[in-house]
Amino acid sequence: MNLTKKQKEIYSRQIIMQEIGEEGQKKLANASVLIVGCGGLGAPVIYYLTAMGIGHLGLCDKDTVALSNLNRQVLFTMEDINKPKAHKAKERAVALNPELKVTVYNELMDEQLAEKIIPEYDIVVDCLDNFATRFILNDACIKANKPLVHAGVGEFYGQLMTITPREGPCLRCLFPNGIKEKKHGKPPAVMGPSPGVLGTIQALEVAKYILGLKVCNDGLMTYNGMELCMDKVKISTSPSCICKND
Repeated sequence: MNLTKKQKEIYSRQIIMQEIGEEGQKKLANASVLIVGCGGLGAPVIYYLTAMGIGHLGLCDKDTVALSNLNRQVLFTMEDINKPKAHKAKERAVALNPELKVTVYNELMDEQLAEKIIPEYDIVVDCLDNFATRFILNDACIKANKPLVHAGVGEFYGQLMTITPREGPCLRCLFPNGIKEKKHGKPPAVMGPSPGVLGTIQALEVAKYILGLKVCNDGLMTYNGMELCMDKVKISTSPSCICKND
């Protein structure tokens, strides 16, 4: 496929980059990305992948928009309250890029759905808020040999790692004994811009992977919004982990 004159103008600031060019822009246009979770992390991921010219997005989220979402879920407005997040996210994305193909999964991600749809995409993005479903994604992506860009946020803090099966560690290397979810007496606290920071980096990791550039797949990047700093912790692949031996 050749880029149209309009596409060349829209993506001109990317095309002039040595790392992208017209061939790189074509790679983005031909790529398909599954985003699981259309909330605080998912919103910036959806927006920036749409804006940079990704050709096909899959959006998976069963929730509806709530008033308490609006401090951080920047795709939505007051008019969207009680409406399905995935469908409203599709509307916003297509309004920005009418050429975008969007597939909506207005359902919960479970083992069956993960194994069914993940093989259809080039890369998966974890924009979830619980580790039970994250491990489902992790295992399904490893089984399908698909990369997974993980991020998590809370208050002023966050973490990120890109999982490339058989090339680096996964969530089970990071948490070999699983993780016990905290039972909150109240909803988890999130400073509005925190998921914006991590979601934007997730979108960047997706683009870098598609373009064949180096991604953060050898450790965990941590973000501290109070100190405005980022650190990276190296993580070794566990010899007994499914990401190495499956």
